[in-house]
Parts: sequence; structure tokens; C-alpha cells
Amino acid sequence: MTKNEVITFVGQIKPHELENEVLLRWLDELEKKISLEIHQKYTRTDGLKGLLPDHLMVESPYDRVYWTYLVAMIDFVSGTDESYERSLAAFKEAYGEYARAVQRASGCRRKRSFI
Repeated sequence: MTKNEVITFVGQIKPHELENEVLLRWLDELEKKISLEIHQKYTRTDGLKGLLPDHLMVESPYDRVYWTYLVAMIDFVSGTDESYERSLAAFKEAYGEYARAVQRASGCRRKRSFI
């Protein structure tokens, strides 16, 4: 999935008035978080090598981590507390699901909270 695909999808499901540069910054921050908290811990790589500039490292079926994060951040800056809590819960579920998949694939058996 590319950054532009995520931004386009989010614009369709969660209309907002934020500039794309804001969303791109949030996506870059999330990529760094995934790299540090998941890939370096369980695969001993950063997960970023070999990616094309616009491509994101998490692939389907776990790539919903990106759009759920953007929706949560949009709700954080412009929504109600209730909408933010719901969208943050959806992101946490997606993030944890991906982290557990990487952990299983690496053969690591340690339990850890990812959020």
C-alpha cells in the first residue's frame, strides 16, 4: 500500500479539512513507531530497507493499521472525545494484531503489550 492510497481512502471514509502534508507526517511517525517497537524488537531489522519512497512497510491484511491511525488522529484534532476513543480503539486493535503476527513469524514467545 502506498501513502497516497491511504490518504485517498481516509478522505473517502472520514472527510476532513487537513492538508495532506499533515497526514504524511503522521504516516511517517507511525512507520518509525512500527520500525522501533515491532521490527527491531522481533526481526532485528527496521523493516524499511528496500521500500520505494511512497510505499509503506505493513502489507495486507494488516495494512489497516495505517488508515485507522489517520482516522484516530483526525478525530483527535477535530472530533469529539467519543469518536476519538472509538477510532483509537480500532487503531490499537489493528496495531496489536500486526505486532502479534510479526512476533509469531519471528518465533519469539515473549508476551508484551504493544500499546
